[in-house]
Amino acid sequence: MKAAQFWDLETVRIGDVAPPTIQDLDDVVVRVTTAAICGSDLHLYRGDIPGIKPGTVLGHEYVGRVEAVGPRVKTVQVGDRVVGTFHVACGLCSLCRLGQFHQCQRGGVLGYGMAFGDYPGAQAEWVRVPWGDVNLRRIPDAMADDSALFAGDIFTTAYGAVKNANLAPGESVAVIGAGPVGLMAVMAAQTLGAGVVYSIDRDTVRAEQASAFGARPVPSDRTNPVRRILKDTGGLGVDVVIEAVGGPTTLSLAFQLVRGGGRVSALGVTAEAHWDYPLMTALTRDISFRVGLANIHRDIDEVLRLLASGRVDPTQVISHRLPLEDAAEGYRLFHQQMATKVVLEVG
Repeated sequence: MKAAQFWDLETVRIGDVAPPTIQDLDDVVVRVTTAAICGSDLHLYRGDIPGIKPGTVLGHEYVGRVEAVGPRVKTVQVGDRVVGTFHVACGLCSLCRLGQFHQCQRGGVLGYGMAFGDYPGAQAEWVRVPWGDVNLRRIPDAMADDSALFAGDIFTTAYGAVKNANLAPGESVAVIGAGPVGLMAVMAAQTLGAGVVYSIDRDTVRAEQASAFGARPVPSDRTNPVRRILKDTGGLGVDVVIEAVGGPTTLSLAFQLVRGGGRVSALGVTAEAHWDYPLMTALTRDISFRVGLANIHRDIDEVLRLLASGRVDPTQVISHRLPLEDAAEGYRLFHQQMATKVVLEVG
């Protein structure tokens, strides 16, 4: 089968690899119809994530049809249209039973190398999904692939980060980063009842794009975001900050933007091992801080219902639709910030 494979820094090629088969009783093989390049895939592309071998099949955002099922699979059957969670969980370990599927003791991330389970990815014609009952959701025929695709990772990731911040109706929100996941956070905040939402990005064009989604753009290459938001909020700061970039600089900015008693929720993927946490600031200003991988399983069903209702349309961020054979070009465009979201049409 054809698949997008990592070979070296900033080098992705389409290769022929053996198609997956049922290996365990709970496996499902999905024929991929649509996949996407995620912003976190760029960390692999740039060499920021250890443990990815040359030839690794990439990708963890996908929609498709069930091609084969293991004998223990109960919730999906051959022919069903499905979307998969980007991280796979067993559903049986002690942490899964607590609802912490993203901390599964046997799980990992599709297409993300040896450090994350060494599962082949979904930017391919077929993908094997372990524990299919846990990691797949059926989608209605009326829902387009492009829409369902966002439930398996990017929109649900942002939606969960906003939920983690315990946003109350009418509260103000600042989203740091106007890339795809940042734009999803803007949408999610509005969907969950935010009042004013600010979108901060050092790229003026990207910041301004967020205005189409109802946010107030704050281009930090031209405007000091701390001064701007303190001015707008009477010196208080916003109720909630969603950090959607990753790394020390934007995390530190988040603590400057949030009001006393406010919340910071970080979802940006980072390769940094350490960051100087502003302990005294957090203590004296009573700031709550949360960071962690997205618990997609917790929120995916809610998000699918939301998408089906038409209340939110994350497909607006798609800038490029390319055939799988052009995946390398999609990575290049995304890496060079010439794309906001790249969808790969597979079959």
